Amino acid sequence: MAVQVRVDRQGRMVIPLSERERLGIAEGGTLELIPTPEGLLLEPRTPAQVKTVEGGLRILVLEDGRTVSNEETLEAIHRVRDGE
Repeated sequence: MAVQVRVDRQGRMVIPLSERERLGIAEGGTLELIPTPEGLLLEPRTPAQVKTVEGGLRILVLEDGRTVSNEETLEAIHRVRDGE
């Protein structure tokens, strides 16, 4: 469902609460603005940190506490590299 929003003088717009909740966008969350032939695409981004755990293994931990496997990380890298 399309939703209309207004842009103020500083270029800000308000994403309706229902959409923020549906997409899991919290206050202070990060969105990536991606130009497309049709217009602009906003994609939520989850900040991540690399942490070292027992045995020196490094893992990727998302802001919400989830961990990402090596396989998931490699798949994401390949998608970006291949332009998907």
